[in-house]
Amino acid sequence: MIPSHNIKSIKNLNKLFNYNSSNIVIQSFYSNSISNNSNIVHNKNDIYTFNNNKNENKNYINNINSSFKSIIFNNENKKSGKLFFSSHVKEDVGDMKKTTILDIKKKYKDNVPISMVTAYDVMLGEKGTTNVTMDQMIHHCRAVMKGSKRSFVVGDMPFGSFETSPSDGVKNAIRLIKEGGVDAIKLEGGKRQKETIRAIVNAGIPVVGHIGLTPQTASNLGGFKLQGKTSEEALSVLEDAKELQEAGCFAIVLEMVPEAVASSITQLLDIPTIGIGAGNGTSGQVLVYHDMLGLYSDFVPKFCKQYANLSDTINNSLKSFKSEIETRAFPSPSHSFSMKESELKLYWEKIQTLNTNKINDNKQMNEFYDSVLSTNKNIISQNNLLKEKKNSINSNSNINNINSNIKNSVNNIDSKNNNINNINNNINNNINNNNTNNVTPNQLVVPDKMSFGNSNKKPKIAVIGAGAMGSFFSAKLAKKNIADVWMVSSWKEHVDAINRDGLKFYNLDGKEENVKGIRATLDGMQVLKDGPPDLALVLVKSNSTKQAANTAATIIGGNPNGAVITLQNGIGNREEIESALSDRGLKNHVWQGVTSNAAIVVSPGLVKQTGIGGTFISSSSFLQSQLPKPSTIEEKIALDTFNSILNESGVHSDITYNVEGMVWGKVVANAAINPLTAVLGVPNGVLMENEYSKNLMKKIIHEAIGVCNAKGIKLPYGEDSDEAFKYVSEIAFKTAKNYSSMLQDVIRGQPTEIKSINGVIVKEGEKFDLDVSHNKMIMEMVLSVSNSRKQQLKFI
Repeated sequence: MIPSHNIKSIKNLNKLFNYNSSNIVIQSFYSNSISNNSNIVHNKNDIYTFNNNKNENKNYINNINSSFKSIIFNNENKKSGKLFFSSHVKEDVGDMKKTTILDIKKKYKDNVPISMVTAYDVMLGEKGTTNVTMDQMIHHCRAVMKGSKRSFVVGDMPFGSFETSPSDGVKNAIRLIKEGGVDAIKLEGGKRQKETIRAIVNAGIPVVGHIGLTPQTASNLGGFKLQGKTSEEALSVLEDAKELQEAGCFAIVLEMVPEAVASSITQLLDIPTIGIGAGNGTSGQVLVYHDMLGLYSDFVPKFCKQYANLSDTINNSLKSFKSEIETRAFPSPSHSFSMKESELKLYWEKIQTLNTNKINDNKQMNEFYDSVLSTNKNIISQNNLLKEKKNSINSNSNINNINSNIKNSVNNIDSKNNNINNINNNINNNINNNNTNNVTPNQLVVPDKMSFGNSNKKPKIAVIGAGAMGSFFSAKLAKKNIADVWMVSSWKEHVDAINRDGLKFYNLDGKEENVKGIRATLDGMQVLKDGPPDLALVLVKSNSTKQAANTAATIIGGNPNGAVITLQNGIGNREEIESALSDRGLKNHVWQGVTSNAAIVVSPGLVKQTGIGGTFISSSSFLQSQLPKPSTIEEKIALDTFNSILNESGVHSDITYNVEGMVWGKVVANAAINPLTAVLGVPNGVLMENEYSKNLMKKIIHEAIGVCNAKGIKLPYGEDSDEAFKYVSEIAFKTAKNYSSMLQDVIRGQPTEIKSINGVIVKEGEKFDLDVSHNKMIMEMVLSVSNSRKQQLKFI
């Protein structure tokens, strides 16, 4: 539902701005949309608010109206931490002293640039600003004044309220002051409004002028176009400014005029000028709030600098919300309420006596109850963790015990350090003897706190993602029955085929194996039926990481000793997962790794391995040294155990202490191979058959190496581009028959990972002012090919 007048507060707006800066100006417009896709025309009927106080800014913002313009002028903090009041008022007068025109004049006199931000919205749905009435503006003014206690508020005179005669202008200005409650008014127009302005000023009402581009009469100016671009036009704007000053305006807005014109006008006037699209020589500057923060991406005015891109953030958030609902990732246990198990049992006994057509089978009823009971336990566990975190933050009762705890910890360090070498030696011996002594991962000696290594049961692993690599690792982990494997995917046909017939896996020799030990599901909550997993393995495309991270948090959250590991392509995936866990108050470890294995899903329920390579895993907890700190010993043992599970399942794996180098090394390889195969439509090995593709690969690699060197990343093959090309070539030869995932995405018309691979190289390279032109070119080519393929599929 969209109300005709929306006066909900923008509660978090104050967080976006630093109120300790010299001036903060919030300016909100009543506005319109010039097209259905939210292209923006800025500067409409408005209300200005000049403000001096941090707390007042918060109060004002929390009552901000969708249809007004306000300007908040905020002084620098005093050394005492208090804000300046009006220049003519003593400091001890009080926090609620009203800001006056004198504050603005003082800033102008002291040559302090005035910062202005425009909050802009389109809640009334008018086609243009000329439709706005006095009654509407009075409504907007009242809404602002209810939240503004110290601000100097200026109400904008709507079109038709002052053009007819000076007497009409005075009459409506008085209405805006009297009924709207504002302190001053603003009106558009140059010397033709001189007498009206003079009459309003003589009536005791302060006036802000507005010249250059005047939105209310833009059609008369030929549209929203630059004004004053010829000498004759520039002199006319200057004459307007002088006439408005002479008529009594205390400030003038200059919109869309050349910088030379605006600068000269500012020098020739004795009152402040606020520029919007008027260069850097005015007394102050204004940017439209929505434009500056990128709330609309379809149109950005030339004079606007975008400091953020909230349009994508908002759209992606809405998509994620919808996706999480559809995949039941939201609400998670941390967003849900539990009930006592005794009450749940009593409730269940009673509803079993009810006649229902939904569940009439006892087995089905019992399975449903088990699921409900497991979910309820998970909610209780999650809520207990959140309570513990809250209590640890808010409680000060343990302060007196800190010193004694520190002493105890110090006393224990020596004994723990003495055991480090023995523990690591035991781990290495277990791993090295894995083949000769037939030691399985379940036989490793692991502390009771860790999920892996429990001799009473197999570890439970949930693979999130059922694409080529998700299917490959699921098959490998399940076929030797050394882990209880779940697969979570939104691909219904694939899930149904696996549950019905098992996963058919073809190895490099073409031998078919039918893996029956995988439980596939569309709903991540099903994984929790028999308890949360010990490990969640994320293997989705990087553009789906956020959704997968939320799924991982949902299913691993009930096991504080469980871990999440990502083997995805690209940069930033681990951080995305860590953020999702942290947002829910979870402290589970997040591991990261890379793999050079290759596979392709031939059809639902059938995956074929097309390349073999190493897999390297690690944890950010002990990246600095091969000898981990005592606090990470248990995590290291668990990671070593998972490493053994991979090797036992036939995936050659090792632990690395340079995971960043390994991840970026994989990025460099992917950047050189994947996009070229996607553009040329060939398997990996074809790239090595002609000099043209190899030369382009070398150029892409050279640029990527430069980025890694600038970031101080140590790649596994060093800093030499030739060595890097040899490394990448070896991967291409080993996976010669493989069709890269990027090529598969292009063929299917699906989003690619190009922005997480070459796009990251371009982004990081531009930060260091490096030449990344070849990476940028191939990225744009893939995006173009991908988009063209989508268009083709629409007609198939």
